[in-house]
Amino acid sequence: MRFADVLEIRNGRNQRQVECPNGKYPIYGSGGVMGYANSYICEANTVVIGRKGNINNPIFVEEPFWNVDTAFGLIPHADVLIPKYLFYFCENYNFEKLNTTVTIPSLTKANLLQVEIDVPEIGIQKSRVGILDKIEHSCRLLQQEVLRLDQLVKSRFSEQTEVAA
Repeated sequence: MRFADVLEIRNGRNQRQVECPNGKYPIYGSGGVMGYANSYICEANTVVIGRKGNINNPIFVEEPFWNVDTAFGLIPHADVLIPKYLFYFCENYNFEKLNTTVTIPSLTKANLLQVEIDVPEIGIQKSRVGILDKIEHSCRLLQQEVLRLDQLVKSRFSEQTEVAA
């Protein structure tokens, strides 16, 4: 199936007029949260993908949000595609091959709608998402442990350096 068959692409808009430091909804660009607003463009459980710049770094957003004009919101048709399944697909898809420019990487809505995605029945999608969520959780725990071990090594090195001095 093509993206055109299973999702809607929601264009972002300039955030300058809606930015509010105490806003309820995050404003997302392709690199993450850029501010807050009191209104939103995309519903919860939407995938953000860069339209310009960082086009190969999808973000899964679990709350309503505003997306800036350099980012697309990918909203799956719930009857055929689970949002998190779409996210995992996007994480592993090379959007660079759809790049339309030489300088700043860019995607067009028309090119995105042509992307082919394998869409198994919902039960299989849920099963795959469950497995991938567990793997992702384990990876996060391992990364945290590596950071702790790195800090321990650095502190022990500092202690040894102080003792030697």
